Amino acid sequence: MKKLLSLAVASALAGGMVAAHAATLDTTTATPNDGILQNFTGIDWNSNGAGWVQGFGLTGANTTGDTDTFSFTYQAFAGTIQTTTPTPNLYVASPGPMVGGYEMTTYSTLTEVATCANVGCGTINITSVGNWSIYFDTTPDANQAAGTGFLNGVLVASGTWDSGNSAFSLTGVGTGVGGGNLVGTVTYTNNAYINPDLLGTTLQASLFYPGQSAPTYTRPAAFDGVSTGADTATDFVLQTDTSQNFTTVPEPGTVALLGLGLLGMGFVGRRRRS
Repeated sequence: MKKLLSLAVASALAGGMVAAHAATLDTTTATPNDGILQNFTGIDWNSNGAGWVQGFGLTGANTTGDTDTFSFTYQAFAGTIQTTTPTPNLYVASPGPMVGGYEMTTYSTLTEVATCANVGCGTINITSVGNWSIYFDTTPDANQAAGTGFLNGVLVASGTWDSGNSAFSLTGVGTGVGGGNLVGTVTYTNNAYINPDLLGTTLQASLFYPGQSAPTYTRPAAFDGVSTGADTATDFVLQTDTSQNFTTVPEPGTVALLGLGLLGMGFVGRRRRS
């Protein structure tokens, strides 16, 4: 499902901008490195990422239309960088091969509003807003079990989640299945690593939970140094699988041609009206 959504997003972007160039990602500060990654369009985060729900208040006593606001924190490391350049030196932490000279990690914090879709609240619909960050680390140390090493790299990009919609069906206390999408904006690009500047461009993300079970997924003991504790009905950790896709940046010549085309269409329209 995640791959299909990623393909759909990529197809839509390709169709919307015929002549465009994607960003490049510079990995040359790492040893070993993969050089300058061409056509950097996004990241597929490893399927053993984790999302921490805090303050979830809906129960079986709720009914259709009841709402609740809670926080959702997400952390993961890159399983694949979406680029036309090979990335054999990308370090993929356990349960990955754990070889390579650099890793990329992400950390997101979201505020989510859940609405019961039926009596008993067995299914909920969720809208989301929040913030995201991506880090490049030349000393790979992300540890999913400990929940450490996700924020100690160099910040290469960050931004906001402006909207998001997903559905979640409860299967037990603190467990369930679901998925959806997020749409955001890039508010910072570190040009020492990513070029051209993606500032102001949009990005899309697929979001699924849960994806894999143990041993592929390991529940983290902490998020940014804060212990997750035992799962409860209000605070619990879910395996979360997601990918991010950045919009391509139009070539200056493409923008100029598009402007000329629109100007010509307007001129023809005016002549016809005359």
